[in-house]
Amino acid sequence: MSRDPISIEIESDIAYTSASIAPEVAITGRVSHKTDVFSFGVVLFEVLCCRRIFDAELEMDQRFLYRWACKCIENGTIYSIIDPYLKGKIAPQCLKKFLEIAYSCVQFEENKRPTMGEVEVTLELALELQKQAESEMESTNPQGEFMCEEVSLSCTL
Repeated sequence: MSRDPISIEIESDIAYTSASIAPEVAITGRVSHKTDVFSFGVVLFEVLCCRRIFDAELEMDQRFLYRWACKCIENGTIYSIIDPYLKGKIAPQCLKKFLEIAYSCVQFEENKRPTMGEVEVTLELALELQKQAESEMESTNPQGEFMCEEVSLSCTL
């Protein structure tokens, strides 16, 4: 397969499309491997927040999920928009890794996004952190839940 970018025509609801495709596709129509990474990051936020990627009924700054999630990460308020079902079930270390990779996937500049291989490795690490935390909790508190407060992303994103 060639690694050269290709051009495509996009036919879709503009608001929904712009919420899920990489900025460079919306601007130039050019796609690359990093385009898929961006879209996957949007899906990660969709899963974490249990919310559609675009909701016209919300306030303007909250309509596009990935933008709102990134803003919440930057402000330290991401825990407030996480799916309530996940709260207490996801280990803080796992959540931090999940957020780090989702945030890095939706960077505006494609050269700042990870490769899909890096995404896979980081998600596997997040899963291992979750399994380890569950194992530790099971041995100390079988009925317990994880106490996640606001997760601080100390990495430079």
